[in-house]
Amino acid sequence: MKQTILIFGSLAAAIFILFELNKVSLWGFPDAAEFFIVLSGVLFILVGFLLNRFLFGKNPKPRILKKSKLSKQEHKVLLLMTDGLSNNEIAERLFISESTVKTHVSHILTKLKAKRRTEAVKIGRDLDIV
Repeated sequence: MKQTILIFGSLAAAIFILFELNKVSLWGFPDAAEFFIVLSGVLFILVGFLLNRFLFGKNPKPRILKKSKLSKQEHKVLLLMTDGLSNNEIAERLFISESTVKTHVSHILTKLKAKRRTEAVKIGRDLDIV
């Protein structure tokens, strides 16, 4: 929450500064308004890219999978379990056999130390992996 407030506060300050620079530029160079509009657009794209890169990392998904120790396929099965799908429906969505889904569900329950599918879904939500 504090990061979000800091980011939006910084962007608001940057907008204010760019508008003030634009006023100053109009005194000296009347045709510079378009230049400052383009400059502000490029600056905001660059700032957004850099903030995303430094605050959220390159790819957040591997961290999530490391936290839960689930494989990518098991994570997909868990996501479909949260939608309340049966093993047969999950198998159809992922184009795998129903026995493979049962194996994945068994591994998910073991890795998350859950006794039932609903408990696995709750643990997944608690870990922020679904």
